[in-house]
Amino acid sequence: MSKEIVPLSPDDKKLLIEIAATMARYEEEIAQKWDDLFVKSRNGLKESDRAIKDFKEAVWLLLTSLSDGDFDAYFNRIDEKGADFAKTKEQYENLILSFHLFEEATFPYLQSSFAGRMKIVLTTLDHMYHNVIAILARAYFRGMEKEREMFINILAHDLKNPLTVIIGSSGLMIERSRAGTLSKDKEDVFLNMIMSSGKKMLKLIDSALYYGKLKSGKFSLTISEFDVANAAREAASYLLTEAKKTSISIFINGHELVEEMEELTPVIIMGDTDLIHRAVGNYISNAVKYAQSRVEVTIQNRDEDALISVGDDGPGIPGNEINNIFQDYYMVQGGKPGTGLGLPSVRMVANLHSGKAWAESEEGKGSTFYLRLPKRQETEH
Repeated sequence: MSKEIVPLSPDDKKLLIEIAATMARYEEEIAQKWDDLFVKSRNGLKESDRAIKDFKEAVWLLLTSLSDGDFDAYFNRIDEKGADFAKTKEQYENLILSFHLFEEATFPYLQSSFAGRMKIVLTTLDHMYHNVIAILARAYFRGMEKEREMFINILAHDLKNPLTVIIGSSGLMIERSRAGTLSKDKEDVFLNMIMSSGKKMLKLIDSALYYGKLKSGKFSLTISEFDVANAAREAASYLLTEAKKTSISIFINGHELVEEMEELTPVIIMGDTDLIHRAVGNYISNAVKYAQSRVEVTIQNRDEDALISVGDDGPGIPGNEINNIFQDYYMVQGGKPGTGLGLPSVRMVANLHSGKAWAESEEGKGSTFYLRLPKRQETEH
């Protein structure tokens, strides 16, 4: 079934096939002009920036030549890939901008190739772009709705367990208190279970709100100079008590973490302190959850960036899943319970800082997660 929204007449399609075949001769030149226009419109983004890579791939996939005349396949491709290329409002807006800039880059070549027919050429292209924009919008909002449902289902599922514990424990307390059989020791057990479950719920809600804020695409960084090495030490210290419960030792730059550990040699970068603190804490929390006995945190001070790595001696990640773990809601088969929001949040923090987040792992030999952060932020977000 065709995804075409604005009807194209047989004459429209015939002319579009001719335009596509003609413009194919100038593909490289148009690509360069489009690239220049996109960089200029996005306040000087560099070729290496993720926005350029993401949207160049998107636009060129969606604008694949129509010279074969297969319009249904073309529109279906846009419908299928639209949500993948526009997962946030910012990405969606950039993708729409990309199409408008592509028209601008193509215009001089259309003028020279279709002199005398420009009015009908532009009208026909307008019909085509109305289809493209409408299909992208539909795909984007369909994707948003699907994600919203998934988000609610996952959060509801994860909140159900601690709520069950809270309701069950408080119910037993009331029942035994009325019967006069609630001992002080048992009361303490119930209260600890209620408090622990309440903390889990608070953590889940906080993580969901944090992820949603990042995902909105409207997040503004608060850039300042800070010491990422001691931020990592602080994040690890918050998890030390939890690690000790399961006999996990945490090491930072080769030294075992203890309550009164001395400050590390500073590694100074420019970035958002809260976001980076959360990202590193997420890595360490994940490592503590999966480690058998040891978590290794390393902060390297390099010329242009800081490289933070968090390794564990856990079961590792299957090779066919390692490339998916930073995707939204993805859960490794056989992995421990979670929302699937932690690693995507780290990825978004890395992207906001023009950095990179990735992992390396081998089944049976543990995993190491990396966060590379440039020392300087060249643009304000």
